[in-house]
Amino acid sequence: MTSVSGRAKSSVMLAQGLPKRVLNLIPGILSASILLLGYPKNVRAQGTIWQKLFEPKIISVTNELRSFIRNDLPPVSHNRNVELKHIDMIFEQGMKYSKGDAAVALLGISIAVLNRTYITPSLPIIGRVWIPLPAEDSALAAERIRKLPRYFFNDSPDDKWGDSAKLVHFFGSAYLTYETGTRALPDQIGKWIEEGEETFKLDSLGQKRDIYIDRLGQQFGWALSQGRNVLPSDFLRAEISKNIIDKIQFH
Repeated sequence: MTSVSGRAKSSVMLAQGLPKRVLNLIPGILSASILLLGYPKNVRAQGTIWQKLFEPKIISVTNELRSFIRNDLPPVSHNRNVELKHIDMIFEQGMKYSKGDAAVALLGISIAVLNRTYITPSLPIIGRVWIPLPAEDSALAAERIRKLPRYFFNDSPDDKWGDSAKLVHFFGSAYLTYETGTRALPDQIGKWIEEGEETFKLDSLGQKRDIYIDRLGQQFGWALSQGRNVLPSDFLRAEISKNIIDKIQFH
């Protein structure tokens, strides 16, 4: 009798225990795909009848958030408390634009805080390829990325990127947790993403630190799903403990 690997067992158990609310992810995933494929730039202009009558809520919220980050978010600061306040401001604007719909706000923020406009996977035989994410004008994207908070942990890298890439980890995990009502699925997805980044040799290798930040996002999303009045900074203030991170297992 053949044995099942630990990873396969965990995948089977996860699939068997998926809550019905996982179906709620489908509309969000479709809308996110439309956003990343360029719908906002190529199909309509701001303020058109199409936008007002037919545009999915997530798309308008994401574009409003992008505009807020570019034009109204204060400049990046090396002061951790200031950066945490900026992250809270992004969340509060997301809740405002979504009219209190936390799921829409979290997904919209996850897209609006992307700190790249392309990915560069390394594929077998072909090698490294450059794949653009054409949903946003490059000049506007550069302005938005320049304003993203990035020094919100005590150990944030002191380079031009800091921890800006961790924002999508935090809010993406919060969204998945909020919508599915479980932390198991977002946690497994986070591990799959890290393994995929390592497999395809993307810009970052699999990092236990990413998983730790994913879990902070899960805590945030869970608190929101329980009706608690919380902000991102309530969870991002946690100190990143090397002892905790070292204990994280990918498999």
